[in-house]
Amino acid sequence: PAVLPDSNHPPVPMSHSGPFRCQCGQIHADRYDGPSNDLLPFIDSPGISALNESEAGACRRIFKPYDKRLERDTWLDSDDEDPQLIIHIPFTSPVKIQSITVIGGPDGTAPRDLRAFINYEALDFADAEDAVPVQAWELADGDAAGLLEYPTQFSKFQNVSKLSLFIPSNHGAAATRIYYLGLKGVGTEHQRRAVEAVYEVRPVKQDTDIKDTLQAGQSFM
Repeated sequence: PAVLPDSNHPPVPMSHSGPFRCQCGQIHADRYDGPSNDLLPFIDSPGISALNESEAGACRRIFKPYDKRLERDTWLDSDDEDPQLIIHIPFTSPVKIQSITVIGGPDGTAPRDLRAFINYEALDFADAEDAVPVQAWELADGDAAGLLEYPTQFSKFQNVSKLSLFIPSNHGAAATRIYYLGLKGVGTEHQRRAVEAVYEVRPVKQDTDIKDTLQAGQSFM
């Protein structure tokens, strides 16, 4: 079910979400309840792209800090008379995704169905219609404040380098509008740590070269 960040509010029931039945036949709660963060710093923002957006590049503007989610000066629209969208979200380093939040537009333009695909190099509408998503959700209409979080089957959202979200339908309008899309989870920072290690090693090498030069000069005195 979709859940509210405030634990005092009861979860709002939604279809296509946990708990989940595994191959052993038992029902398991495949949700992550540990600490998580906004994954915005791990998104490769220039690499975000969308299929069927009405304005090229508009998809990048719906990824913003959570405290700016209520701003309505930027949005993503699908083309007129076609509510479908595919949004490709690359990450700068692998992440683990815990939940997704979507704020859609009014008057039936908010997304109704959402399907997630992981680590596809390329995914078009034909692929999205034929392939089995990692997970699918039915989104509520009217969550203008972005208080609902749609939990993932966490064990399936590990080591995510690219997330592709397919929106096949909305709540009845001719086109789809999205004001905000947020992801929460855990970032690995593999790439960042590797970069930091390079900068830490270089001064050590320079110091060694200086010492070797001084010792070589002293040997000629």
